[in-house]
Amino acid sequence: MLLLKGLSPTPISGDWVSLLCLPLKTLFAIVDIVQNLSKQQKLIIILLACIALDLVFYGVALPETFKPEPGNLERDFSAYYTGEWRLIHNPTQVYYGGSLASDYQMTPKVQSYKYMPSFLILLAPFSALSYQTALEVFDAVQIALVPVLAFFVYRLVKDKTLRVGGVAAVIVMVDPLPSLLMNSSGVKLGIANFAPAYYLGFALANAHVLQAVLLVGALYFGYIKKPWMSALLFTFGAFDPRAAIVAFPLLVWYNRQRILQFLGGSAAFFTVTNAPFFFYYGVGYSFLKTDFDSHIVSQLYQYDWIPIYAVVALSVAEAITVMHKKQRLSEV
Repeated sequence: MLLLKGLSPTPISGDWVSLLCLPLKTLFAIVDIVQNLSKQQKLIIILLACIALDLVFYGVALPETFKPEPGNLERDFSAYYTGEWRLIHNPTQVYYGGSLASDYQMTPKVQSYKYMPSFLILLAPFSALSYQTALEVFDAVQIALVPVLAFFVYRLVKDKTLRVGGVAAVIVMVDPLPSLLMNSSGVKLGIANFAPAYYLGFALANAHVLQAVLLVGALYFGYIKKPWMSALLFTFGAFDPRAAIVAFPLLVWYNRQRILQFLGGSAAFFTVTNAPFFFYYGVGYSFLKTDFDSHIVSQLYQYDWIPIYAVVALSVAEAITVMHKKQRLSEV
């Protein structure tokens, strides 16, 4: 053994050896425990870890909600709050892009409301609060719904293989995949593509975390053969139609045994929640004109992918499971 500067190495006592080996022993113990768990218990651990990670995202994002966005813009929630404010005080201008003298006054520039009129029904309770308070409550509601989302995901994937169900669960709950940032000029690639979507959703108080809960909830109720509840959640989850279109095939699949009830319920709920806005100062017509006259369909940001990736992940997991079942049946 080499000696440094004539010093003899200090012998390591048994206590130090035990201390140094403690992390390794702990790791082996965890591995042994996990190996002895059932598939459902392992899935629950995965979901709990995802919830914990979302709580970290929320905690880190919370201080950012008190600041304006780069470019002196208010947070995305300003669009929802202003849309609700205008619905009451200036309904002909709900979809106007920009600030108006009659708006609830905010120092940075407000964002423009662009979602379906029915979403204003869900936003109505927040109009009773001041803007900043409403924003914080809205974000608190979204993080409080994350365990509900985990429950929906657990019920949808618990009968699938752990590899398939676990991967789908992580994608739904954390959205670790890169986001294709799209605008009217095409796809943008860069480091921003890998920004955590849930963190940005909370930091901007954006509603796509809520949309993921609503759409996955619609899938869950279709899965347990409750088509009317599935139709109701789908109706409110379709406030951004892009993710709703992606979710529709899997919704039809899960509701296939009671498809007429689901389709009829969806048509009825869509009519009840949106048709009145066409007769209230033409709000519904303003929505259609705004969508057709803009590039909204091509504008996709990181948080927009939360419900899209969630639905795609669950669709792929279901397709893999169905194919495996058909393969096993053909081999019998």
